Amino acid sequence: MRIALVYNPASSEARLARIAELANVLKARGHWLSRHDSGNFDCARDARGADLICICGGDGTAGMVVEAQADRPALPPLAIFPCGTINLLARELGYPRDAEGFARRIGNGAKPRSSLLAFAGERPFLACASIGVDALAVAGLSEPLKARIGRLAYVLALARQLWTWPRPQLSITADGERISAEALFLMRGSLYAGPWTLDPRAGLFSDRLHLLCLPRARRRDIALLAIYALSGARRLPRGWQLVAAREVAVTAGSGSPVQADGDIVGKVPVRFGVSDEFLRWI
Repeated sequence: MRIALVYNPASSEARLARIAELANVLKARGHWLSRHDSGNFDCARDARGADLICICGGDGTAGMVVEAQADRPALPPLAIFPCGTINLLARELGYPRDAEGFARRIGNGAKPRSSLLAFAGERPFLACASIGVDALAVAGLSEPLKARIGRLAYVLALARQLWTWPRPQLSITADGERISAEALFLMRGSLYAGPWTLDPRAGLFSDRLHLLCLPRARRRDIALLAIYALSGARRLPRGWQLVAAREVAVTAGSGSPVQADGDIVGKVPVRFGVSDEFLRWI
């Protein structure tokens, strides 16, 4: 199999060592490899004829690679070797973290599965998005700190919000239904912020975006959100809404930031939607 390994060559030494180990394992199994910088990779230009794109990174890297493709419908199947901070997509798709297990998984001959591609504005996103305190924490995230301590950097960024704790007033229209909220979480996949879900119905192979709308996003509401997620999203708190929709429009007076796959991708107003484009996953 001809595999295009796509990764950030400026990654930490530990991540680059894991990618090098994966490359050695794949070569030993008889695969032909090419290596590409995730910051400027175009499959049609750089890896024409590849049988598989293997993205070595996290959800943000995968989203960036998908966004950059000139001809997404023509892409070969994709796989994600989990080298990011949280790795929601890799978790949902069941990709092992060890090189041997990953190589067995992508070489087992399984038929690729197709998932429709979601967009936040003009940008595709693959796992999740949010507007409100969560997105504000991402906007204040220190990337060097994130590189050093991983997901704990998100916790510290959220803690810095405790003093001001902005609560934007969001006006949401989901497939024609109007909702008022102070925090919005959108799931393209089944997981959010780790091995937790906010809506048991959500999944990468659903044809809908799954929304959790919080009418109020006080400090205690966000604490309740953590309990709700940790409990497996079994009982929805009173007043919260779970909605499934193909098209979502959000407006707010404050120009709140929009987070998608762990990166800030714009500000409100914004439109989200599930398109007819699809990706194939091994």
